[in-house]
Amino acid sequence: MSYKIITDMIEKDNVPNCIILYGPEEYYIDSAVKSCKEKYVDENYESMNYMEFDKLENSFDQFYEFVTTFPFMSEKKVCVIKEAFFLTSSGSLAKNQEEKLLNIIERSEGCVTMFLIKGGKPDSRKRTVKKLKEKKAVIEINRLNEMELSRYIVSKFKSRNLNISLHDADYMANNTGYLEYESTVSLYYVNNEIEKIAAYKVDSNVVSFEDLDKLLAKSVESNIFKLVDYICEGNKKKAFEILDEMLLNNTPEPYIIHMISRQYRMLYQYVTLNKKGYNFKEIMNKMKLKNFVATKLSKQARNLSPEKIQFYMEEILEIDRKIKTGEIDSRIGLELITNGIIN
Repeated sequence: MSYKIITDMIEKDNVPNCIILYGPEEYYIDSAVKSCKEKYVDENYESMNYMEFDKLENSFDQFYEFVTTFPFMSEKKVCVIKEAFFLTSSGSLAKNQEEKLLNIIERSEGCVTMFLIKGGKPDSRKRTVKKLKEKKAVIEINRLNEMELSRYIVSKFKSRNLNISLHDADYMANNTGYLEYESTVSLYYVNNEIEKIAAYKVDSNVVSFEDLDKLLAKSVESNIFKLVDYICEGNKKKAFEILDEMLLNNTPEPYIIHMISRQYRMLYQYVTLNKKGYNFKEIMNKMKLKNFVATKLSKQARNLSPEKIQFYMEEILEIDRKIKTGEIDSRIGLELITNGIIN
């Protein structure tokens, strides 16, 4: 796990004097800053030894003065640049500022400066980035994979004196939306869900599947899988229950149609590859699917032929066309799909 690299550095008092933390997992970037602050900054002298800047471009002189003066009653100061976009391809510092920063990297040992790039990445062509890469001080904080997220959930519940099986943690991990394609859900959201469930558990120290099913806010992708299941089964009652739940959660109707269409495209690709003789793991790798998505596709694909799925896709496309040209309302189109016009 990429986060472990920085935590090990902090624990071993081996943090470089300047370091870039970047990547999509905002929670772990913030956690690294918090851990570094706790390691080096005494609360009694925080105002003297800790400083944050949103950006560096307009506050460089103040930043330079802080990082080049000695820490007060402490071994090190900590300085955090919260939006270090001058290190990306979309920003820059003045040449004299860049020279001073390179000098700080080489000589300043009394301050740990943390440059944060949340959701972006540094530009490897920049001199500052090259210099920090040489010092192994550029760390990408990646999102957790399926197994890591499940274990994270188990450990978070355990820290609240609650037990959850790894199987049920898998279920929770797969329904938070964190693992979805191009998901913007962070561990902050997962933590909120854990807190909500933990607050509910007052009479038992075991979190059950029933607790999760009752309390967990299902992600759009999870609901789409269920909706497609029920549409294919012809279970209109259950299909409309899922649809109503998504609409109550303010999921836009066009987005639901887009996701249903995407689901059928994935099914078509899965069934086609399976028919060509590819096994489950080969299909998963070829389609770049997470295990839980591939497993669900495998189950849905058992009773579907490529021809049948293609027919479904064409019907949905026609409804989508009618919505966009104003022939029918998007809600009516969505209800036609859910009602089984493609069944």
